[in-house]
Amino acid sequence: MVVPFHDLLKAAAEPTRLRILNLLRHSSLCVSDLQGVLGLPQSTVSRHLATLRHAGLVVGARRATRTLYSLAPVHSPRFEALRTLLSQGCYGEETFRSDVARLELVARERTDSCVAGQF
Repeated sequence: MVVPFHDLLKAAAEPTRLRILNLLRHSSLCVSDLQGVLGLPQSTVSRHLATLRHAGLVVGARRATRTLYSLAPVHSPRFEALRTLLSQGCYGEETFRSDVARLELVARERTDSCVAGQF
């Protein structure tokens, strides 16, 4: 099923989902890692991930008892355009830079982190 481009943009435009997409540009993450960075409850993070999954922007892969989420592989020029937009748009925003810095802290401090040892 091909998701209309306006639905991709609509899914990506919500501020928390945009922050999640930016974090997934840096590493595959599980819900608990996203919770640690965003400071949101598990149910909220999971709901946003479900929206991103349904839009085809994020994929999940089981890893033991957790699901590791990552950006969907680029299948078309419109996905590549969206990734470029994320890359260029998120780079200059303080919120996105702070999220990445917190992700690095989560990776170093939490032994149960899915990204432990990656940063």
